[in-house]
Amino acid sequence: MLPIIKRIKELPIFTPTKWQTVLLRNYGLVSVEKLAEVLKTDKDTIFLEVKRLGLENIVYNEQWLKGGYITVIRNNWHLLPYSQLINLLDMSEETLEYHLRENDFLSFKLGGFKPYCDEVVYTPLTEKQMAQTEEIASVIQENFLENYVQPFSFGYENGISAASKDKNAEFEKIVYAYSAAYGDTFLDDTEIVSETLLKRLSAVGVNGIWFQGILSKLSPYPFVKGVSDGYEKRRKNLQKLVEKCAEYSIKVYLYFNEPRALEEWEFTPETAHLQGRKRKTKISLCTSKAEVREYLYAAVKDLAQSVRGLGGFIAITACENLTNCYSWPFGDCPVCSKRSRSEVVAEVNNVMAQAVKDSRSGAKFIANLWGWSPCMGWSKEEILDGISRLNGDVAVMCVSEYGTVKKDEKPFNVAEYSLSQVGPCEETKEYLAYAKARGHKIMAKAQINNSWELSAVPYIPVFDLIVEHMQNLKALGVSGLMLSWTLGGYPSASFCLVNEIFSGDFDYDKWLQSQYGDEWERAKTCVQAFSSAFRHYPFSQSAVYYAPMQTGASNLWYRANTGLNATMVCYPYDDTESWRGAFSAEEFLEKLQRLLAEWSAGLQSLQERQGNAAYEELKRMAQTVYVYMKSVFLQFTYNRKKERANRAELLPLMEEEWRLTKALYALSAADARIGYEATNHYYFTQNTFLEKFVNLWTLMRE
Repeated sequence: MLPIIKRIKELPIFTPTKWQTVLLRNYGLVSVEKLAEVLKTDKDTIFLEVKRLGLENIVYNEQWLKGGYITVIRNNWHLLPYSQLINLLDMSEETLEYHLRENDFLSFKLGGFKPYCDEVVYTPLTEKQMAQTEEIASVIQENFLENYVQPFSFGYENGISAASKDKNAEFEKIVYAYSAAYGDTFLDDTEIVSETLLKRLSAVGVNGIWFQGILSKLSPYPFVKGVSDGYEKRRKNLQKLVEKCAEYSIKVYLYFNEPRALEEWEFTPETAHLQGRKRKTKISLCTSKAEVREYLYAAVKDLAQSVRGLGGFIAITACENLTNCYSWPFGDCPVCSKRSRSEVVAEVNNVMAQAVKDSRSGAKFIANLWGWSPCMGWSKEEILDGISRLNGDVAVMCVSEYGTVKKDEKPFNVAEYSLSQVGPCEETKEYLAYAKARGHKIMAKAQINNSWELSAVPYIPVFDLIVEHMQNLKALGVSGLMLSWTLGGYPSASFCLVNEIFSGDFDYDKWLQSQYGDEWERAKTCVQAFSSAFRHYPFSQSAVYYAPMQTGASNLWYRANTGLNATMVCYPYDDTESWRGAFSAEEFLEKLQRLLAEWSAGLQSLQERQGNAAYEELKRMAQTVYVYMKSVFLQFTYNRKKERANRAELLPLMEEEWRLTKALYALSAADARIGYEATNHYYFTQNTFLEKFVNLWTLMRE
């Protein structure tokens, strides 16, 4: 079922007609033939109007609809009705629905509903619109960059970081495979992970990669006919991937949320007795029922036996997906409500763990305790009880940055995805120590390259913070690490650094020399400044999810308040109340000012010299972080003032944002990694920046 359609306040556009905005956002991403079909015109007209807008030099890249369709969805969500969006994407309604549901909660990121949109059809321009278009075209042409690197050319073959082969093969270092498709990954026969990416990951010490696995798509499913169609093909492709990765000493792990809930209408009279708790339109399969546990055991065991060489399973049993009856807080299942939360959830882990063990496949089973947390209704006592109920051969993984850290000698709560607030948290230490004392192998999940604090760079150069965090985890005796969620999987210098830290005696200065050659001391001083600066990041879940931390200077500005609520890592709009979270507006800006002041000092020193390829990359990453944070500062200031300020106050903000937009445009033009994340694809395109110039130009004229 596609998200419901709602009538909301329509966002302003900055071209004379809406169909021109469709061209501005999609030319080069979608074929001319498809644009003509969607807008109900012909190719010649599209070429004419594209040239009239000044867009004719944008190069078409057919990879967008395969590897960047989320960007296309996001660009048109407020612009086109479902019928035209589906046509533009060249996919079925069922496929779009699947992507919105399974691509890391894309529907939720888009707001949970579809804004109502009228059909957009080409109509000839009036004389007035022609004159307006000429002005817009001149803005676009004056700011257009000819040499824009092709998207999706991620440069794995460049080998910028010094090689740091895995020196401790038993110590797991598991990441997401940066640009691999998320969702129904194994149905596609095309290459899932390139040889060059595997080679680079291996070179920086990574020995495990993970993918989302949906059990009903990988094993026979008894409860709904047709759900598991194609599972043999998926297994075959997964087997090929496992064998390919093994050539680089990399194992494949499947991330599981199981058993998945069903829509209410999917239950039949024969399966109605398996229903557990209900949440919205979904109902869980009650794992207290023997039939459900038997399915779970058989499906996991068969998969582990059939795919030879699989590294293991990473199970999250309390999370946003409704799975077991206690996967969400406050279960109302009549059977499970008579049992404790910790008993039910531990049992789900144990059923899958026993299946893996009985398969004799050599695969590992890792219980990721991500949702075993207060935000999902768990008490400390329940978490410890749950750990005590896990089978002894289950490896216990905790999120390192999830709980309480000390900040300025005071307790500060971190809700994961943090480089700025160094872990592990106090709760993580306690739970891992408890699991270790009970004989479990212990692991930690941490963000090393980046986090939702800023996911649009392959890595944030705050190596001092990484060293501190990794040394803390090393002292706990962890046997492995999950070093990224879907964001942060690029084979970077940061992974090389982690590999060195966990491979014996570690000398930070020697590592810096191996990376930055003659300029290592300058790099060290600048990275110290960046690390100190980043501690001032205004960290809160609201800031990382709702502020323009992912879109940066590509986020459009509006003259009047939109009244729209920011959505998770997708549309910040102008919702500064959500951006600042628990901080006052003054505190939010003050933290950003301190971050920018210290970061700027380090960046200025870094830019005074040239160095090897790694040094020049360090500059580019540092400059991108600065541009992002400075733009967030400006956007927050502008949106707080715009309703009551005069031209003299607002114009300087717009002019500085223009400079930042040009800077981010140039940075992304030189590096295809900037702006990309696996489950969001590109946050911006070349077209996005051209629209932003038109946007700012329009506001400055007003």
